[in-house]
Amino acid sequence: MEAAAATTSSLVLFSTTPRRSPISSFASPSLLLRPPCNYSCSVSSAKQQHLVCLAGPWLNSKKSRVLRCSSSLADGASTVRSSVRWVLDPAGDGDWRHIGYKVARPGAFEIASDAVTVGRVADKADIVLPVATVSGTHARLEKKDGRLFVTDLDSTNGTYINERRLNPGFPIPIDPGSLIIFGDIHLAMFRVRKMIVEATSETDAAREETKTEVVSAATS
Repeated sequence: MEAAAATTSSLVLFSTTPRRSPISSFASPSLLLRPPCNYSCSVSSAKQQHLVCLAGPWLNSKKSRVLRCSSSLADGASTVRSSVRWVLDPAGDGDWRHIGYKVARPGAFEIASDAVTVGRVADKADIVLPVATVSGTHARLEKKDGRLFVTDLDSTNGTYINERRLNPGFPIPIDPGSLIIFGDIHLAMFRVRKMIVEATSETDAAREETKTEVVSAATS
């Protein structure tokens, strides 16, 4: 994606967080509104014709936005490349008193590989959660066909999806917005987030004269 970002003339960021239901969904075009654009975009192009910014609500009630900045070129072919990113955001309260000593709550992490192991021991896990209630090799996360699966690796304190304990050894799909718990609801609970990133890159000739840059996409 770093290479694609350097040659990008149009960037679309979707952060999908569904309502609290077992099945995730995405907003249809008919649900999108077009309020005045509050995002800051700068464009430098000799062949740029127009810049379109669309701001639409997420599916839940939180203050959130979908930002789309697209550029129209006078010439030059373009191709659209998309990728799916899965991120686990910390959702526990950080209480460490049940352990007996202070432990920092782990931060967010992206699942960059197709399959990763989550656990407490650095030599055995790809994603390390240094919490005593997390097993050395606790669970496996796998990306397949645009979905995320979790498999409990016979952990001591169990792996949970929305407080439902999983049977060890069976891959279970996780919907965006779900809570996943690696043995500790205070220090190892995460909210699953799915991002779809689409980048449109033009030919070399058009790329030399056209550049679109998203400066900020902060929400109020």
